[in-house]
Amino acid sequence: MKIVRAIEVWEKDLGGAFVGHLPVADTISTVFLYQLFQHEQDKPDPDMKLSYMLDAARIAQLQPYVAEQMEPDRYDYILTAFGVAE
Repeated sequence: MKIVRAIEVWEKDLGGAFVGHLPVADTISTVFLYQLFQHEQDKPDPDMKLSYMLDAARIAQLQPYVAEQMEPDRYDYILTAFGVAE
């Protein structure tokens, strides 16, 4: 099974509706992602299989791996992962 990463896009605020997914380049490394989020994890998630809310600083760090320009003032973003058959 191959892990695919995407960014969920949501309208701002708690009641915001789901807008869609932005693909994340396959070249992003799990080590890089783990370094970004390891301090938020209750239990280590070195494979980065959980979902994580993105703040503006993390959006900026992830932007080079996302083809579409993210707009943190307009949308909320969540980094997510899911498995697909190889």
